Amino acid sequence: MSIKAQYAGLATGLVSMATVFGAAPAAHALDFKISGQVNRAVIAADNGKSTDAGLVDNGSSPTRFAFKGSQDVNPNLKVGFDYEIAVFVNKSGTYDINKGATGTSTDNRQAYAFFQGNYGKLRFGKTDGAANSTSKVDLSGLTDLGGGSVVDDYFGGLSFVNGNGGTVGLSSGYSNFDALSRQNTVRYDSPSFNGATLSISYDQGQAIEVAPRYEHKFANGVKVAAAVDYVDSGNQKKDINQAGVVKQNQYFHEFGGSASVLLPSGLNFFAQYKRRNYHDTYYDSGKFISQDHAQSYSGGIGYIRGKNHIQAFFGQTDDLQSSNSQVRNYGVAYRYDLLKSVNMYASYHHLTGDNLASYTPVTNGSGDQVGTSVGSFGAKNMNVVFAGVRVKFF
Repeated sequence: MSIKAQYAGLATGLVSMATVFGAAPAAHALDFKISGQVNRAVIAADNGKSTDAGLVDNGSSPTRFAFKGSQDVNPNLKVGFDYEIAVFVNKSGTYDINKGATGTSTDNRQAYAFFQGNYGKLRFGKTDGAANSTSKVDLSGLTDLGGGSVVDDYFGGLSFVNGNGGTVGLSSGYSNFDALSRQNTVRYDSPSFNGATLSISYDQGQAIEVAPRYEHKFANGVKVAAAVDYVDSGNQKKDINQAGVVKQNQYFHEFGGSASVLLPSGLNFFAQYKRRNYHDTYYDSGKFISQDHAQSYSGGIGYIRGKNHIQAFFGQTDDLQSSNSQVRNYGVAYRYDLLKSVNMYASYHHLTGDNLASYTPVTNGSGDQVGTSVGSFGAKNMNVVFAGVRVKFF
């Protein structure tokens, strides 16, 4: 819904004020838009010991409401804002077998002002860091709807179990390393040069993100899209006090990206690779384990025909949960567009975890942790069905 609103009284007041300071800009109309979606799903999972199902909100593309406005200052400059709230009712990424619902929570996804003109767009506030979604370039139409490189946002709260009933969280061993997500930031996006753009952001916590992107449809109907990134996590992944004393350090550099091709026939492909290099010492939830790097890669082949989208995919993350861990995701996803704004989807995932580790804190006589005892963890395979419906409005 786009509403043209002419606030005559306010505009007159602003013009009068501007005249006092020696300038009298013309009054312009305000474009205002309300939009949103509801995205509900079900997770049916078997971890090798138990089966269960949960009614959840899709954490990769959650229920949300957005308010956007913009106004032309002159023919070459536009100012505006974007304010978006997500409402999670039992978030899918926190669900686990034999656990109750996690309740309702909210997430202020976007809250920024922007200036946009011939030289690009500058945002100030909370928004996507420059490199967000560089792991998710996929022209199949199934990213966020059961397919693509995503796993942890769909059902990362699930746990691998072993024969003794021990657990290891899926998200501790699998990630597509999609940069730093949404941030309080200053972000600049360049104009498009024949489909190529450059995004740069400086995030609170001294983090830096850089992401070139490219998207183009050729005369023969072939469409391509790609994105790469470089991320310096700054102090965001450190437990550091005001005196500069570091208690935990997960500082990393990230690089990689993803790309996709869509042919006129509807056949499509995607590939993704990301690597994180950790520096100094890597502490994670008291594990006291030094870690050098981790990497993630995935790929898929899909087909679009009319309102139908289908994709087969594979993904793997190495060295995240332990120095030699491998967590793999094999699956297939399907989407049917009942309407352009109503998407029904279902996916099946087979998940394996190899060389996972169990961590037991080692304490001194005072009860302080001084190290970690590492043991092997024989994970049983998991099978998951993730299905739902997304309804967009306006």
